[in-house]
Amino acid sequence: MKAITTITLMAMLMASVMAEDDEDAGKMEAFVGGVYGEKGFAVILSNDQALVNGKLILRNGDVYITPKGVYTDNNGVYSCPKGIVSRNGDIFAGKTGIRYGSGDVFFGSGGATIVSGGASSSMRKP
Repeated sequence: MKAITTITLMAMLMASVMAEDDEDAGKMEAFVGGVYGEKGFAVILSNDQALVNGKLILRNGDVYITPKGVYTDNNGVYSCPKGIVSRNGDIFAGKTGIRYGSGDVFFGSGGATIVSGGASSSMRKP
């Protein structure tokens, strides 16, 4: 009985950790494409790192450190150096305009951003 209880508790713990990772998976993509909104190309390196036109963006929880300044996320409302950006699904609205995400492409004021999640630590040089 004790072994079954231990296995059940371990399974519940693993499920909560995996759900948390899934929840974090799209946060960087949404931030880079919808909030940061620099036109050009972005590559998501991990849940906490991205390159946008060769510039590194780091994430620590709900804080994003970028070349343009520090951004914070409070349940889809982002505090930015230029004001506030609010997210509703795939639509991001703020002082600088509205951006819309469709798959890996984000459109809006300032141009389009193409976001790729294709980088991995197992990639090798040819």
